[in-house]
Amino acid sequence: MRPIRKARIASLIKEEISLILQGELKDPRIGLVSVLGAEPTEDLKECKIFVSILGSEGEQRTSLRGLEAARGKIQSLLRSRVRLRETPVLRFVLDESFQKTQDIEEKIRLAREADESAARERESRESSPEENDS
Repeated sequence: MRPIRKARIASLIKEEISLILQGELKDPRIGLVSVLGAEPTEDLKECKIFVSILGSEGEQRTSLRGLEAARGKIQSLLRSRVRLRETPVLRFVLDESFQKTQDIEEKIRLAREADESAARERESRESSPEENDS
C-alpha cells in the first residue's frame, strides 16, 4: 500500500473513532479519552489506536477495559462510517508519551527554579562582604 493512502486511512480512522468516543458511547467506565493516533497494518486487517486517558493509573486501566469491551460496537460504527473492504480489528494502546512529556517538563521547571534560587543566593553572598567594607 502506498504510504500516502495508509496515512489518509489512519487519519480518517483516528478522526472517526474520536467522534464515536465523544458522542456515541455511553459506557461509564470510559473516562476522558483522547485519540492521539491510529496505526493500521499494511493489509489493513488490524489497527492500533493510541489513546491518552486523563486520570489516575486505576482510572486509565478502567477506561482501557471499557474501550476493549466496546471494541465490537466501535468497529461496527466505524464500518458504517468508513468505506473499506474490511474494517480493521482495533487494538487500543495507552500512549504514555503525553504523561512522560509532562513529567519531564515538570522536572525541567523544578531544576530551573533551583538554579535561579542558587544564583540569587550566590549574588546575595557575594554582595554582602562589599556592604560590610563600607
